[in-house]
Amino acid sequence: MFEMCILELYGDYFVTSDLLFGFKKRTGCNDALYTVKSVVQHFISGNSTVNLCALDLSKVFDKVNHYVLFMKLLDHNVPIALLHILINWYTMCAAVVRWDNMFSDVVKLQCEVRQGGVLSSVLFAVYVNDVIMALSKSGHGCYFNNMFIGCIMYADDLLLLSGSLCDLQSMVDICCHEFN
Repeated sequence: MFEMCILELYGDYFVTSDLLFGFKKRTGCNDALYTVKSVVQHFISGNSTVNLCALDLSKVFDKVNHYVLFMKLLDHNVPIALLHILINWYTMCAAVVRWDNMFSDVVKLQCEVRQGGVLSSVLFAVYVNDVIMALSKSGHGCYFNNMFIGCIMYADDLLLLSGSLCDLQSMVDICCHEFN
């Protein structure tokens, strides 16, 4: 409930690229698939080549650096009071494993966003949004009417689209740099 209230009150601070699908109201897998299909059909109909590279970012979800996340939230002009709440919320994360009636020691979580949390997918989207922005500013990838459509992201899957393998490799390099 608490996270739902945060989203309701502060959702405007978590805006991300239109190329990021799956973590937003009124967008989903079908929208991402339709966009990819339309881009590929457009370039193929013009006798152009389209090269695709699919990157699975599921491990990124588990390795979200809290410090970097909080800096990105500052860049989104999140109110300081909300940022303090999120810092406390995430720096006090701990986990215990239960197996039968036995419990492990408490383990302090240093990174990741809470799996299954209402706010987690939104924070993850903010975290990875800079990758999409870097790709769009790079000059690599597919464009339609001067609009960058060189990547489509759905949940933790990133699809890169480019007319040349050389540009595609540059896009992969940009992703590696951003995630490092």
